[in-house]
Amino acid sequence: MITLLIGYLAFAALSFQAEAPPSYQQTYAIFIRGAAAGTETVREFKDKDGNRVVASQHEILLADSLEVKRMAFETTMVFVKDSLVPQRYSYKYLSGGLKDYYEVTIKDAKINRVLSRGGNLIESSGVWQPGMLILDFNVYHQYDTLARLYDFKLRGRQIFTDFMPVIGNEVPLALTWLEDGKLDYGKGTIPVRNFKIEFMGIRTGAFSTDLDGRLVRLVMREQDLEVVRKDLVPEK
Repeated sequence: MITLLIGYLAFAALSFQAEAPPSYQQTYAIFIRGAAAGTETVREFKDKDGNRVVASQHEILLADSLEVKRMAFETTMVFVKDSLVPQRYSYKYLSGGLKDYYEVTIKDAKINRVLSRGGNLIESSGVWQPGMLILDFNVYHQYDTLARLYDFKLRGRQIFTDFMPVIGNEVPLALTWLEDGKLDYGKGTIPVRNFKIEFMGIRTGAFSTDLDGRLVRLVMREQDLEVVRKDLVPEK
């Protein structure tokens, strides 16, 4: 227990270090059933060791027939230098009085996950295989990483292994490049690359990136979900 606590505190301290100016930042608008429901803001910077840190803040309003609930959380992913290899990842709830969180560390080809739920700590571990990634369903900028792992020379439907920290297990997913095109956003067009994504046996969707592999738009029709770069949303 003490070891887990020390590890979490060391990881959490990353958020309080003086940050270098962000090398990249973006805000996404989230729509559920066609209505504005929240935002995701992401920024990237280098830590003192030269690793790429991707930090994000999320706020979503979830409505049902009885009430509207606010869900807020933050995530931090640390990649080894400028690679696509994750070193650490954390997800922390900020709303509803919850102090739940989970964190993942990858070292020497071993994954270690710590989940805190209702004050209880659950730890699990596994083997990290080359080419694996961490992609949470509701952390949308992480589709950047998946798009950048796609091999355009091979093309076709490519299979990846997604380690999902919330369940502490691996989920196979498939990514298919459909075509390059242009997205019309009212003020003009932006060149995009279009993909089909399949979380096998769970959900299917489509997303577009710019030519640098940054998420522009995500659509999950079965969930009535659309995520789009905020600067591309038409002004009312």
